Amino acid sequence: MTLSLAALALTLAAGAGPRLLAVDAAASAVRFQVNHKLHEVKGASRAVEGKAALEPDGTVKAMVRIPVQSFDSGDSNRDSHMLETLEAGKFPHVVFKGVGQVASQAPGGTPVSVTLRGELDFHGVKRPIEVPLTVEFAADGSVRVKGRLPVSLDAHRVVRPSLLTIEIDDACTVDLDLLLRRAG
Repeated sequence: MTLSLAALALTLAAGAGPRLLAVDAAASAVRFQVNHKLHEVKGASRAVEGKAALEPDGTVKAMVRIPVQSFDSGDSNRDSHMLETLEAGKFPHVVFKGVGQVASQAPGGTPVSVTLRGELDFHGVKRPIEVPLTVEFAADGSVRVKGRLPVSLDAHRVVRPSLLTIEIDDACTVDLDLLLRRAG
């Protein structure tokens, strides 16, 4: 085992190229929350797809894609209405692509903060966005990524649903909890 750790250390030190990672959907989730004056709606998707390339210099390039139909609020009637509102047939995925810089890649260390700057494609509208994340590297080579970001429904031309003639708030909060493993 010592030999393999030494070989890994030499490979990383030599800058052997990017470390490729893929989202483990079974261990990952993207959650959302929208608010209405009378109640809040929470939901999640576990059908998260994504990959990242981590360069030896700490540059990270990432892409995450979520099928709109996979979001579940626990209320099938509300979810059906959400699919109509988001025009899931026309815009089947929410996609984020971004680039950032990781200061430390030490396994088992303290989580590090990273901001990915990129583009969010939601409801057919592509908007620049900065996504603040916490990244933790594990000894087994996996990476846990967590973050929270506000998404404006108006900015993405989503017609906000209403209840009793009161629209839901513009801000949708999105929480990421992703586990990435070496892509094989």
